[in-house]
Amino acid sequence: MGQTPLNHWCASVEATIDLRTGCNPLEKHGPQAVIVHAEAYAPMDAIDNPHDIKQVVDYEVIFLAIRKLENNPHCECLESSMLEVMDAMFSMRVVSSGYISMHKPHVYNGQGTPAISLSMTREQWEKSKQ
Repeated sequence: MGQTPLNHWCASVEATIDLRTGCNPLEKHGPQAVIVHAEAYAPMDAIDNPHDIKQVVDYEVIFLAIRKLENNPHCECLESSMLEVMDAMFSMRVVSSGYISMHKPHVYNGQGTPAISLSMTREQWEKSKQ
């Protein structure tokens, strides 16, 4: 998303993890470094106490979801990994939209950095769960 919507809080987490990506034959070399950037947005008026981070947007929830990907044998591609993090973001009732991007800096020996990103509103996320 890159820019916080007006009158919204944004919790942002950036992490580098080792992920067993394996959707592409070029990537079947075991775990690789993946740079993850995630943002969760919550409207200001949805927050009762803006002095309590757990009421705003708890960025620890996002961080722990990202770290959990490393031990999840079902997260073998960036797309499924991104959906896991989206689920964690939308588990917070105040989150109205989310954004996540993942980059693999080493796949093409420094000559290219494949990346994928996803942004969703809560309504889009709920519809995808049906």
